[in-house]
Amino acid sequence: MKSTNRYKQNTMKGFNRHAAFSLRAVLAATIVMFGLIRSNDCVSHTTLTAFAAEQLEPGALQWRQTSGPGGATIFSLLSVGPDLFAGTSVGGVFRSTNQGEGWTPINAGLSVPNVQSLVAVGTNIFAGTAGGGVFRLINQEERWVAVNAGLTDLNITSLAVSGTNMVAGTLFGGAFRSSDQGESWEVGNTGFPPNALIFSLAASGTNIFAAAASPAAGGVFRSDNYGKSWTALDTGLSNGAIIKVAAVGTDIFAMLADGRVIRSSSQGEKWTLVNVSAPLNMIVTSFAVIGEDIFAGTSNRFILSGGVSGGVIRSSDQGETWTAVNTGLSNQGVQALAAVGTNLFAGTVGGAFRSTNQGENWTAINAGMIGQAVAALAVVGPNIFAGIPGVSNGGAFRSDNSGESWTAINTGLPPGQTIASFAVVGTNIFAAVGETPGGSGVFRSTNQGESWTAVNAGLLGAGRVTVLAVSGTNLFAGRSSLPLPGGRGDGGVFRSTDQGESWTAVNTGLLADANVVALAADGPNLFAAQSQDFSIYSAVFRSSDQGESWTRVDDDLPQISDVSSLAVVGPNLFAAFVTPDGGAVFRSSDQGESWTQVGAGLPPNAMITSFAAVGTNIFASTSNSGVFLSTNQGESWIAVNEGLTAPAIQALAVAGGKLFAGTFGSGVFVADVTQ
Repeated sequence: MKSTNRYKQNTMKGFNRHAAFSLRAVLAATIVMFGLIRSNDCVSHTTLTAFAAEQLEPGALQWRQTSGPGGATIFSLLSVGPDLFAGTSVGGVFRSTNQGEGWTPINAGLSVPNVQSLVAVGTNIFAGTAGGGVFRLINQEERWVAVNAGLTDLNITSLAVSGTNMVAGTLFGGAFRSSDQGESWEVGNTGFPPNALIFSLAASGTNIFAAAASPAAGGVFRSDNYGKSWTALDTGLSNGAIIKVAAVGTDIFAMLADGRVIRSSSQGEKWTLVNVSAPLNMIVTSFAVIGEDIFAGTSNRFILSGGVSGGVIRSSDQGETWTAVNTGLSNQGVQALAAVGTNLFAGTVGGAFRSTNQGENWTAINAGMIGQAVAALAVVGPNIFAGIPGVSNGGAFRSDNSGESWTAINTGLPPGQTIASFAVVGTNIFAAVGETPGGSGVFRSTNQGESWTAVNAGLLGAGRVTVLAVSGTNLFAGRSSLPLPGGRGDGGVFRSTDQGESWTAVNTGLLADANVVALAADGPNLFAAQSQDFSIYSAVFRSSDQGESWTRVDDDLPQISDVSSLAVVGPNLFAAFVTPDGGAVFRSSDQGESWTQVGAGLPPNAMITSFAAVGTNIFASTSNSGVFLSTNQGESWIAVNEGLTAPAIQALAVAGGKLFAGTFGSGVFVADVTQ
């Protein structure tokens, strides 16, 4: 079949552009793997794009946020008078005015919701984000504005304040300083080693301390001129990367990646080793002080992938000895601590906790804090299942009342792991669980998620299972793995004919060294999309014999691309792509033999993440522009986003006349739909 697809023209130009993007992504992933910045592990979350999509008549489809899943991965806490602010991994910023009893999101204008740091300069609140730079809160309008003039690296790792001066640490650009409430920034890297990465900043009086590293050198640095220049301090350590600094009263604490902690009572001139008695593989992430007691939060999040744990330790003798105080804290990794009066708050990978008795007991306080990313949705009878990615501490939730309430259902699941996909075979529900490296495979529940059992016999390899599909009574699993630089994938398709009890590789005809990124079933036919070379190259295959053999069916499809979704809707098969020129949607009415590009009305940069059908209507979710509706089998689309305050949608599901949307950072939304 001869192709007339315009994407196959100027192939090398597109390849080079896409390759450059992909290699940058690989570099960022490598940095995250070694714990240098707490970053998103899902599709980027942005504001609604400026593309003027046609809108449905007002009120025709109205979205509303469900009650969850509740909680969030909290990276930073800031107390300002009676108010408490929480910066989260994907949910932006939440504020509590009543000691954590209730939380309200304040994210208008905050285009990047990964908030690494929160500080106050006078009456102004600032948020440092991973990828969006620095934002200032206009309190009267409850709106954020970007303040990045002169800030050449928008990947903020930390903020620190001394007087009216603010210093921002970045991932690739070193340190920057501002003396005018963020209106302008200037570089302040004198004294740092070349290409320094700033892990952390802390202010003590007029001194500012930095934990910094580069290929040449690293350690603790001090500035006595508000970040204009820096002096390397002699910590007395010859090995170990320092990844965190904190000011506790007049003392400076520095935390190492191997869990050790050192302290200086002389503004960094001399250092002593502190025995924090933290468990193996735990690092100290944060400090807070109430009266004579010092509290430290601990976590293994920067060391291990998934299975995050940690807690709070307390010292009543200026850090000489420490005692664990975790009753009620659910063994969760603590990323941030804050004291408001005599109340102590802990920001964890699962939400916020409060102690009113010096850490002796803790209570979860997450009412109104809906900051979870949702990677997968499924409907099983009256129940809605939500799969959570690792960036939101992983796991699964279930609602039996259309989202009015949600319950965590993780018994038997590995802690902290991404739930990437669900599938239903009869009354059994299956979950694709795990992250790279070292995926965890497939888990089955026979009791509506009350408990889960691993069913991985024959599912060989170190890759993770990213997608599940069902054809008749057969269950199929697509596997992917993150290739090393210069390499390709180690993925494939596996089939189970006995409810997951055993698996068989069914890859005849598929690319031997590519990742499976999407699966879809249409009667006896099964479709698989594979990606190669860091998602630069994609291919689509069809099997008419339950995976025994595969035939390539992508002559009219873009190959320099990444397949973001495959779906069968009525008589048609839809394939969504991310190409060097933007998003693209194709439709096939003959089982993949030929394809036609459709999608009039979709934003040019929209990445389709999922499709759902309600009668003859088709809904498509996007990673940055909300949800779109087509009433003519994809020929044209209109935006249906009224009430949808979170435009990054990862998954759709339909149940009982309702359309559910899993968002990246705001839980699940629901809208009433009709056939």
